[in-house]
Order: sequence, then C-alpha cells, then structure tokens
Amino acid sequence: MGDGSVHATSRLGLFKTAALLGGSALATGGVVTALAGRADQAPTALDARILNYVLRLEQLKAAFYEEAANGGALVGELQQFAELLARHEQTHVSFLRQRLGPRADDERTYDFGDATKDPNVFAQTARTLEEAAVAGYIGQGAHLTRPLMVPFAQMCSVEARHAAWIDDFLASAPAPRAADEAMAPADVLAVIEETGFERG
Repeated sequence: MGDGSVHATSRLGLFKTAALLGGSALATGGVVTALAGRADQAPTALDARILNYVLRLEQLKAAFYEEAANGGALVGELQQFAELLARHEQTHVSFLRQRLGPRADDERTYDFGDATKDPNVFAQTARTLEEAAVAGYIGQGAHLTRPLMVPFAQMCSVEARHAAWIDDFLASAPAPRAADEAMAPADVLAVIEETGFERG
C-alpha cells in the first residue's frame, strides 16, 4: 500500500508542477507570445508543409482532450490530465496558426465515439496520440528553418512530458529508452487516419 501511495503522489506532483509552470502563461496567452517571439520570420514553403502536418495532429488532440475534459466520464488524475492537455494543445494550435497565417489548413471535424467516454479507451488513445506527436516532432524539427527550431523544440519537450505522464498512469515505463525514435510524416498521418476520428 505504501508503494501505491508514493506512486500516486509522484504523479500528482507532476501535475501540480506542470500547472504551476504553465497555468498562468496559458491562461493569459503568454506562451503563444513567447513562442511567436522566437520565430518572427515568414515560414518557407517547407516550413509551411511541416507546420500544417503538425497542426493536423495538434488540432485533433486539442478537440479530443477538450471533449474528454467536458464530457463528465473522467475523474481524478485522468480528468486533470485531459484539462491540462486541452489547454496545452490549444496553445500549440494557436501558435501554429499564427505562424502559418492564411497558409494554415482548415480545421477538420471529428467524431471521437467512446474514446472520450470510456476512461480506459481514453487513456490508451491519449498514449497513442502523444507518442505519435513526440516522434513526429523529432522527425521534422531539423528540417525547419532556424527561427522555428526553438519553438518547435519547446513544444516537443511538452509533448514528451504528456507521453511520460500517460505512460506512468498506465503503469508503463515513462522513459523506456535513452533516445526516442523519429517517425516520418506518412507514418504519423497513418496513426491519425487509423483512429478514424476525422470526419472531414
């Protein structure tokens, strides 16, 4: 029983630390401003393709976590996870749309089915999405122009914390490797399509 108590406390500590570090900035839009300040040049054609590819995943995740957070099916740590990630992913979406301007792709519509209503399905889906996000960021960061590399890395590090948190919740090793692998855009997009969440 003692071990379980320590384990739960450590997870709650992660949430409290993340909230303290990011809560006020997220509430005021400060993170978007800080990120934008690191990348004030117009994106190149390649930048735009990469940012739109990431935007597709970030918009799906923002909608997924928002629906889960507001749906009433989650409790405790999973509810806290959904609420915090809904804010984080929306901040990422806002930054990407700001950088892309009129070149941003249109947002899609979604049907998440039971994935936001069943806590077990939600947790497993969140793990799949967060792992894909980390691998996708790693795979494309080096292809961006220099002004975008720092904000891209800032978002990638947050996605890695999301992945570690949900892995810990699911009693999986939160850091199983010394270095994470990259995924090609086609593989990340295949993960998105396999969820079946996008409707148009």
